[in-house]
Amino acid sequence: MSFLRRPIVGATLLLTALTVMLTWPQVLHLGTYVPPYPDPRLSIWRLSWLAHALKAGDLTHLFDGNIFYPSPGTFAFSDATFLEGLIAAPWLWAHVNAVAVYNILLLAGIVTSGIGMFILVRDLTGDLDAALVSATIFTLVPYRVEHFMHLELQWTIWMPLSMWGIHRAFDRGSVRSGLWAGLWLALQVLSCVYYGVFLGMIVGALAVLLAMARPDRAFRGLRALAVGAIIPAAVIAVYSQPYLANAKTLGPRARWDIELFSAHAASYISAPQENWLWGWTAWRFSGNELHLFPGAIAIGLAAVALVLRPSRLVWIYLAIVALAAELSLGLNGPLYSWLYLHVSPLNGFRAPARFSILACCGLAVLGGFGFQALQRRAPGFQSRRALLIIMLVALGLEFGSAPMRLEPISTDVPDGYKFLRAQYPSVLVELPFEDWELAPDFMYWSTYHWNPLVNGYSGYQPRSYTETTERLRTFPDEPSVDRLKELGVRYVVLHEYYFKAKEYTRLMTAIAARPDLILVGRFRGLAGSMQIFELKR
Repeated sequence: MSFLRRPIVGATLLLTALTVMLTWPQVLHLGTYVPPYPDPRLSIWRLSWLAHALKAGDLTHLFDGNIFYPSPGTFAFSDATFLEGLIAAPWLWAHVNAVAVYNILLLAGIVTSGIGMFILVRDLTGDLDAALVSATIFTLVPYRVEHFMHLELQWTIWMPLSMWGIHRAFDRGSVRSGLWAGLWLALQVLSCVYYGVFLGMIVGALAVLLAMARPDRAFRGLRALAVGAIIPAAVIAVYSQPYLANAKTLGPRARWDIELFSAHAASYISAPQENWLWGWTAWRFSGNELHLFPGAIAIGLAAVALVLRPSRLVWIYLAIVALAAELSLGLNGPLYSWLYLHVSPLNGFRAPARFSILACCGLAVLGGFGFQALQRRAPGFQSRRALLIIMLVALGLEFGSAPMRLEPISTDVPDGYKFLRAQYPSVLVELPFEDWELAPDFMYWSTYHWNPLVNGYSGYQPRSYTETTERLRTFPDEPSVDRLKELGVRYVVLHEYYFKAKEYTRLMTAIAARPDLILVGRFRGLAGSMQIFELKR
């Protein structure tokens, strides 16, 4: 009965429990484990950099991250996760464990996305049970597991809320409704630039479809939305500036790169390998970010909605699902291929397959309509209750993916980084340099000392980074050391563990022969010892 009195509270508790189940055992290790990929360390660096830059108060250099030194604008080499960073900042200022802050935000993105879907479908159907089923689908959809390592890609609460705002604008015709819709779209831009642009295209289509379906309310609805569009337009005008500046120097994404992250039709019958029931399909239809199967139950409920409740809204959301799925095909499909040639901002997006989350969003809405149609055919209250429980359990089993793969991440600061913190500000380079998988670790530990770092890992890298990588392959010969001097490097940090024994011996012998590389000390490092050398000019 408490669920009926405060349905949003009951829904939140259930969705939280489902998220814990989906990501188990992450909740047991919030401060010590992350998914075993470079991206969590990148995200921790992003959250920490924003907190650091805001605390410093120099907003003119907010996007000049301390990586890829001396390149400017490096915070915008990937999604800045600005909203998540604003939420994290007070906790990081209070010295809360940054790993725990990251993990809580990751899980919160999943839970709140379900809450947003609950609000949307409750309004569209007037049915709490249907809303709960839709929320469960959107919370647990396998896309979440496919992108478990991507913080910003879990923050999708603004998708259903933006759609809710579009509906309210047509229902009420008030400017206030349009402003809310615009605000939610703007918050999606600030949470994830990818999703902000993709959502803008989809809700634009939704507005057109609703205007066509409800011509008597089209003028007032579109007028309200036009006023509300001022908010995301203003946010984009300001927030896009560092990205546009980088685009001028870094250029567009390579076509082959976009093709690699464009979905195929087979992607929609391929689930992440962690999925209990459908994981076997991952091996048959492989591809990075391309396991997009939304679940048989969700598809079945959508089919039920089409058969038993073929209303205008059902057909509209079917069109939304079809549009998002088609766009997720990227350069493998005709529509995105045309847009790629004629809409220049899309040239900067590498992964059109991420449109799939909007297809999942529309499918979750259809799932709610389908469940409502089924439940109305149940003979009594007890039967309807039983149907809801059976449906929720079935969804939990189909979407089950635990245990998730995790790896430990230390918060015990190595002694070498304690020394480097005392040397701030000094330009650092950490070796081995060419191993890109180590760069996120170096970035993660740079949040402790904040010295400028020549190393870096992000969605883009400056062209000069390639030259630096090539010249450092022969370190410490003259060209490589000259390159470090050109970059203004003061300290060279050498991690013994990551070199083979013979290579390390050769390296140390060569360094000893150079009078401009002075050993500062041998310290406890990431794994084994780290030796720090001061480069004299």
